[in-house]
Amino acid sequence: MHAGVPMLPLAFAIVVALLVLAHAVAWRRRRSARRLAAAVERIADGAVPGVALDVGDAELQPLVRAVRRLCAARDQREHALRLDRDERERILAHMSDGVALIDGGGRVRHLNPRAVELLGLARPAPVGAALSEVARMPGLLERVERCRATRHVEDGRMTVPGPPERTLRVTVTPLGADPDGGVVVVLQDQSELERVDHIRRDFVANVSHELRTPLTSLRGYAETLLAGGLEDPEHRERFVQVIREQSMRLQAMTEDLLTLAEIERPDAAVRAEPFDLRGLARGVVETFRDAAVRRALHVVPPDGVPVPIVADRARIEQAVSNLVDNAIKYTDRGHVAVRVGADPVRAWVEVEDSGTGIPAEDLERVFERFYRVDKARSRERGGTGLGLAIVRHVAELHGGRASVTSVVGGGSTFRLELPRAAA
Repeated sequence: MHAGVPMLPLAFAIVVALLVLAHAVAWRRRRSARRLAAAVERIADGAVPGVALDVGDAELQPLVRAVRRLCAARDQREHALRLDRDERERILAHMSDGVALIDGGGRVRHLNPRAVELLGLARPAPVGAALSEVARMPGLLERVERCRATRHVEDGRMTVPGPPERTLRVTVTPLGADPDGGVVVVLQDQSELERVDHIRRDFVANVSHELRTPLTSLRGYAETLLAGGLEDPEHRERFVQVIREQSMRLQAMTEDLLTLAEIERPDAAVRAEPFDLRGLARGVVETFRDAAVRRALHVVPPDGVPVPIVADRARIEQAVSNLVDNAIKYTDRGHVAVRVGADPVRAWVEVEDSGTGIPAEDLERVFERFYRVDKARSRERGGTGLGLAIVRHVAELHGGRASVTSVVGGGSTFRLELPRAAA
């Protein structure tokens, strides 16, 4: 009985020791758990898992390994999302169309560089800026608001003031059926299409107008001959002469149209060969010398040393011929002088006349098809209205340019400038 009494303090001591040990173990685990929780929070904020998960508790290592795997899976998904985002950004950045993402509150969430350009913005709009502050364009804002309200696609055109003035096709598409959802705005620049369509309409109208006069003359004189003019020796020869002249005019116009069509083809080729540009110009002058003599004009051929060049000889000859022919037709007295020059990179032919000159407002349009400064006088001289257009297109086909300087009453100088090696 007395022997068992000393056991009580020992048991008490053991219990106390176990409680202290349990408390220490629990405190250590709580500390490790807190460190792990803090590490997970740091990982959520972007910390590196390998450093942030060093909790120093072997019993928590399975949980640490699970968190590491979770972090690795997260990193893989984030990497895939970044690649996907970067790819979309590259696609949007290189699109020829402008793309804008507008949220349900009318705020800009994204503008690609092309949209910034088409909207005429000095710099990209900050994310979250109101569209009404970024683009003060009633037509665009109205379409966006209608699309947000009706959740139907809005499609139409609008003009953005310049310079340069642009014609845009605007398509606004809702993102889902949610009334508070955003919209995607796609902007397509149709300025060039508008310009080409305008040229096409003008071309059709001009061709129709140009053909109407000779065809009317042909029909009129033919009907006159059939109605008894054949029995009128005094007039029938003149009638036939007019028919012949108008037929020749139609033929010349058709040949010029075919030439233009060939030059303007996307696959039009330059049949390059070396030749002397000065010698070619002298040969053209000789071809037109009789025509100049009939008009009492003095034609000055180019002098100086040869100017070697590599280009399409046939087309260059046609362009120079058109310039000389044009100068002779529209110069009533005086002279026509042809000059040839070059530097190490470019060569040029200039045709100067002492004609009436061209008004300043017409200078930029003289190379357009069917454009005439004096329409009545041009038709009287037999011009088709296509000669200078051919000159411009031949120059551009070679990578050169055609230009003109003129003074009203003081004559004009046309210049065909070409690279010395074929473009």
